[in-house]
Amino acid sequence: MMKFKILCSLTLAIYLFLPLKLKAQFITGKDPIPESSTNNSGKSLQDASRIGRTSGSKAPEFQELYDYEVSTKNLVSATFPYQSLLHRAYVIMLTEQKIIDHKEAKSILNGLVKVDKLALENPSLQVYLPYEAQLIKEVGSAGGKMHIGRSRNDLDNTTNRMYLRDQLIEVIDAVIRLRKAIQTKAMDHLQTVMVIYTHRKEAQPGTLAHYLTAIDESLAKSLERYIQLYDRIDQSPLGSGASGGTGWPLDRYRVADLLGFNRQLVVNTIEGVAGWDHIAEFAADNAIFMSDLSRLASELQLWSTDEYNSVEMDNSYAGISSMMPQKKNPDALERTRKASALTMGQLVAILSSTNSIEYQHSGVRVMLEPKSLDAVLAATHTMTGVVSTLHVNKETMLKYARENFSTMTDLADLLVRSNHLDFRDAHEVIASVVNNALKQKKTADQITVEMIQTAAKERLGHELSVTAKQLQTALDPVQSITHKTGPGMPAISSVTQMITTGQKDVAARSVWLEKQKTYLSRKNQELIELAGSYSQ
Repeated sequence: MMKFKILCSLTLAIYLFLPLKLKAQFITGKDPIPESSTNNSGKSLQDASRIGRTSGSKAPEFQELYDYEVSTKNLVSATFPYQSLLHRAYVIMLTEQKIIDHKEAKSILNGLVKVDKLALENPSLQVYLPYEAQLIKEVGSAGGKMHIGRSRNDLDNTTNRMYLRDQLIEVIDAVIRLRKAIQTKAMDHLQTVMVIYTHRKEAQPGTLAHYLTAIDESLAKSLERYIQLYDRIDQSPLGSGASGGTGWPLDRYRVADLLGFNRQLVVNTIEGVAGWDHIAEFAADNAIFMSDLSRLASELQLWSTDEYNSVEMDNSYAGISSMMPQKKNPDALERTRKASALTMGQLVAILSSTNSIEYQHSGVRVMLEPKSLDAVLAATHTMTGVVSTLHVNKETMLKYARENFSTMTDLADLLVRSNHLDFRDAHEVIASVVNNALKQKKTADQITVEMIQTAAKERLGHELSVTAKQLQTALDPVQSITHKTGPGMPAISSVTQMITTGQKDVAARSVWLEKQKTYLSRKNQELIELAGSYSQ
């Protein structure tokens, strides 16, 4: 039993935790290098892209955005470890149902260990029929009994669900970590005044914390969608056969439990092999989440331009130009946006493939590919690091808020309050003030009472009641923010409440996540130990 456990655990560990074999931009010899990034002499390999202004180390998370693109991982290799677990669970169930005897089960289970080892060396054996042929070669005709009552249709759909279940847990974990990083950054910038933009034009004053809590609220919805999806993926179709079930007395609930399907079954056997909505839903959730992540990346890239100069990326997430020495490029942000495009392409491919077929098992259907899922994880990990290490130019942000007319709504509100104007008249007076200021090349903080009176006489035919002190208060972006204390608004008290609410939500989601991880780990261990007891 001990020998079986060691071999089985080794096989699973190699497949489940095998690192990417290719590392983009590292100087290597002819062969791909391992994760340690060392050459045959044991010396560290140099990342050829780390020159110029970003000659320091590249963040490991940033490196993921390069690695997934050159990865050779495919769906067969990604799902094979789950197929290996499924075989063991199915053999145990067949034995418990007296469809095969203990001697046959022992022979099959010991044979699985041998074939798993061979499949590590020969990936062609990771496809089911060659795998089965090798098993029969190892143990004789008993090996052919492992497939009693099942089809590749329900087998593949089950292993796909097991793989996607684990991938979903990884994505949920990554989104939780991203939200924590954003919440931490927001707490650090409760008083960092900035301009909120609409249509890429200055709109109103806010704080960086206010902006970040908006991102966090959006991510909370994606996180909720992912967690809701988990229940729909966590269902076993095994026992559906090709589509019409089987006359063999299978215990579908038992094999589902052995494989950790806490939500039990996809009940209808046609649905078990034809259903694809959970895959489309995963792709849709990814596309929505990555679209939001891309929008954040796009905004940070805009703020990091030389013209905005509001934020600066840490060197570990930036790239260079091979020609222009002055360049420090926002590569991590651009590659995140590129990864977003990949996930949207996957969604379109999946929906297009299912739209063109009848409701039955079909090879036309497009599966969610490992590269697409790796892109989601790489981008999420990268943006977590980008946010955590982001350098914020507080003085520049405040300067823009003071000078770039973001407080004009506050100024219009002042005229409404102090002169009982309707808002449209106040709006038009201040619009005239802004036009005149721009003509005179004045910034917002240079607006005078006289400028307001001139505009009022032109628009209304009379002057208005407004003092220099009132004007100064209305033009001050800090005062503007302080007065906006309603739910979800930018005042410190309101933003702090949003951060606290977000933190509580993340804490609850983290508890849920650990519960799922612990449960799956326990079920995997129980299965391995049970299979080991049968193989004695």
